[in-house]
This record gives sequence, structure tokens and C-alpha cells, in this order.
Amino acid sequence: MKASGPPPGEEAGLEQEGIWEGPGVTPERGSADAGSSRGLTRGITSTERVPGPAGLMLADVPNRIMALIIDIIVLSVTGFLLAWLFGGLVSRPGALDSPGGQLDVTAFLIVLLMQLIISLGYFGGFWVLLSATPGMRLLGLRVGDASDGLPLAKRQALMRWFLLGVPSLLVSLALYVPSSVAVVLAGFGLAWLLLLLYTMAQSPIKQGLHDRWARTIVVRARRRAT
Repeated sequence: MKASGPPPGEEAGLEQEGIWEGPGVTPERGSADAGSSRGLTRGITSTERVPGPAGLMLADVPNRIMALIIDIIVLSVTGFLLAWLFGGLVSRPGALDSPGGQLDVTAFLIVLLMQLIISLGYFGGFWVLLSATPGMRLLGLRVGDASDGLPLAKRQALMRWFLLGVPSLLVSLALYVPSSVAVVLAGFGLAWLLLLLYTMAQSPIKQGLHDRWARTIVVRARRRAT
């Protein structure tokens, strides 16, 4: 027996897409008045429980931010080790002068390519196999398909990695490559992550652009609506 659905309007559209399903699940009202009174700050800092797919509770933004920071730190450590393995990215005859020293472009490109491969395996692999990166697992979060909460398909993980994992990798460059080139790339990555954060905070179901385009949703692990 299907639970009573939300009133006609925006919430009804969400139910048709399979987002609001499960016993006793009623979505948070997303009226314009509520959104304007909440504001961006409250949308980011709110830890309010909101029903998600199959009765799971949506993850709050602060925990998602902390999980991503942990993942960026992990990528930074691997990048630092790779940079050290290749003899350092600076203080060698190269082609680009920067405040951090003379950047060895060849070593930089090699490390960047390897980091992209590691990042894809890290984010995409963990999302597909375990539905969560190590950072997400530490915070009790997991990511799934927006319609039913099931593990991501490979194409969903690839899309989500391109929109979230690659910018996160660019941000990590500034932590282990003392070069203006890395700082500029990190700036682009940070600007994109802030845009994702803004769209996530404005969404009534906490979907940033990366979640919408990949059709994914982040929920609290092992927590269900009653």
C-alpha cells in the first residue's frame, strides 16, 4: 500500500521521479517564502533531517563539506608522495618561473596525470563499490541513485567525478605544488566547488549541480524515516 503523497505542485513532481518513496515519508515544503527566510547561510549550516529516497534521511551540508575536505587531504597526501617520488616539482631546470620556484613542467604534468587516474579510482571506485569514499564513511554518509538510493552506475560515478572529483583534485594542487600555476588551477577548482555548495544549499533535497546532472543523492547511512 503506497503512502499518501505530497500535495500537488513541486513536491508531486519529485514523487513522480521516485525521490520521495517509502513509508511515512513526507517531503520538506520548498516554497519560495521558506527559501527566502532560510537564506544561504542557514541552507549550508542546517542539520535538519529531510526524507530522501526509500525513506533514507538526506545528508546535511556541513557533514558533506567535512567529508570532502577529508578526501581532498587524502588526495593531497598521495600527490605529495608522487611529487617527492619524481624528485620534486620545483627547483629544477624548467620552463615556468613562479614565486614558488622554477616549476618542472614535465614532472608536473606526469604527477597531474597520475593524480587524475588516482582520483578517478578513489572517488569513482569507492562510489560504485561501497557507495561512499573514506571521508563519507567517517561521517556516516553514502551516495546513491536519486530515484531509489541504490549504488551508482559507472556512468553516474564518472559524471559525478568529473564535476566534483576533478575540481577537488585541482584544489589539492596548491597544497603540494608551490607554484603560481598550481594556485591558479586551485582557484578555478575552489570557485567551482563553491558554486556546487551554493546550489546544494539552495536545493530542498540537497542536490548540487553535480548531483542533478549525475542523478545522485547523498543520504545518511543506516538512518531511515519512521
